[in-house]
Formats: sequence, structure tokens, C-alpha cells
Amino acid sequence: MASPLRVLGPLLALLFPLCELLVHSQNLSWREFMKQHHLNTNWEFSKYRCNDLMRERGVPKDKNYHLFIYTLWQKIEHVCIRNWRDRYRNIYIWAQYPFKTLKCYRENNKNNYKDYKSYSYIEFHCSASGYVDSIEDMRVLEVIRR
Repeated sequence: MASPLRVLGPLLALLFPLCELLVHSQNLSWREFMKQHHLNTNWEFSKYRCNDLMRERGVPKDKNYHLFIYTLWQKIEHVCIRNWRDRYRNIYIWAQYPFKTLKCYRENNKNNYKDYKSYSYIEFHCSASGYVDSIEDMRVLEVIRR
């Protein structure tokens, strides 16, 4: 007879990623952050344009600029992970590696934006729930020319 641990072990290993997705779906600040700042890597970075993104994403227009991050979503999530079972909570963290970023500056006309692409280090805020919920600061490493 097989021990319960031998049977349940693989089943739990398969269910763990699903539980993590459930946690993400329950975390509104994480979902909202990703909706407003994340660029999907399935599309070429050079194809993204600020005017289109600002209109599509419904980004609040009360700021002079908005920042988008082009990377796999897991890289943003892992900024707040201290070790495999613990997260940083309510703290600001500089990511250890640069990201491709698209900064959209509002031009004189309130409906037009200028694209500014770069590799940048980003300081994120890890919320009380241990997920990125905002961008605090950015240091440009290198400008990306077209």
C-alpha cells in the first residue's frame, strides 16, 4: 500500500502554482500595478508606443509622465521575495538588475505623449501583502535608441 505522502506529494506540487495564481488574483494592488505598468514580452519592445498605451490602459492623467516595464511578470514579482517562503512587506526595494522601460511624457497637447525608452534600475514598493504595488524611483542606465 502506498503511503499517503507518496500520493499527496506530487498532487500538492501540481497544486502549488495554482494557489499562487489564486493569491495574485485576490491581490488588487498587484493586479492594478501590472495592468498599468507591465508590458508583455510577447510583443516586440520597439512596437510599443505611448499614445496607444496611455489610451488603451486607462492610465490616470494627473501625472506628467507614466512608466511601463518590459519584462516577464515573474521578474517584477520576485523583487519582493526575500527567500523561498518569505516576502518583504511595506518596504522600498531597488531591483538588482535593470529593466527595459518606456517612459511616456505628456507633451503640450494633453492627449499626446513622447516615448523615452531606456534600460533602468527601478525602486519598487512592496506592499503590506508582499507584492509590488508602486514604483518609487528610477535610475537610467542607458538610453535605447531606435
